[in-house]
Amino acid sequence: CSSFWTMANDVAYTGRMSIKSPYLEDSEGPAISNATLVTCDFFPGGILQFKTIASVLPPHDIFIVYIDGEEAAQLVNVNEWTEPTLGLSPGAHRIDFSYQ
Repeated sequence: CSSFWTMANDVAYTGRMSIKSPYLEDSEGPAISNATLVTCDFFPGGILQFKTIASVLPPHDIFIVYIDGEEAAQLVNVNEWTEPTLGLSPGAHRIDFSYQ
């Protein structure tokens, strides 16, 4: 199984493409896969909005969004499109979309 996120055309909120987390069920032991977004030093700050279907079931699957290493959102068992909204202060940031 691949542990990389991929471009997908089978499900998208709008348009034809989305990013899709890998299938981790066959992994031995805990498995984590991240898709990372990085802002530059000159980022003016603002709101991060994205659409997701996080149809994961705890305790084995979980979808977490980290901003600069701190947990900012946790989504589980969401079987329809939802739109998390997260504030970002000015400056550089690392946003990790983590499927675990």
